[in-house]
Amino acid sequence: MRYLQYKGVVEREYKMSLKKIMHQLCVTENLNAVNGAKKLGIAKEIFVYWRRYFRLEERQLLFDQTINDLKESQSPFTDEAGKENTKPNIAMPPSNTIDELEDVVDALIGYYKHIHYTSGGLSLQTAKLPLYEFSKTVIVDYKNGELAKELQKES
Repeated sequence: MRYLQYKGVVEREYKMSLKKIMHQLCVTENLNAVNGAKKLGIAKEIFVYWRRYFRLEERQLLFDQTINDLKESQSPFTDEAGKENTKPNIAMPPSNTIDELEDVVDALIGYYKHIHYTSGGLSLQTAKLPLYEFSKTVIVDYKNGELAKELQKES
């Protein structure tokens, strides 16, 4: 018999599509090639061919699951960048105070998060984002006096 004839016989016997039958045997029952072929009453090579064709081998299932997880995973900046569609105000005067510097850093963080979100995380410009986030924490620490305390502690 040929592959199509085997397929027709198996589908008529189980009254399901071959893909569902193979999924039930390979994933649900976790049968290997020999036991699966015995259960269907076909040659082992045909079972192995169908298992590969429907991507039901363990490594193929693991690979497909990993790809799906990567597609579904979101960047840590996605939620924030989706909500705010801000770009830095280019006409801002030069920063002379810590508060103005903090505002500029906040605007740049929002801008780079927006770029990261719209580019799907593929833009090289967003490499500066961790730098600006760190700068923001340094500014906050300076305003709270924690940097001076740390300097006194180390001296």
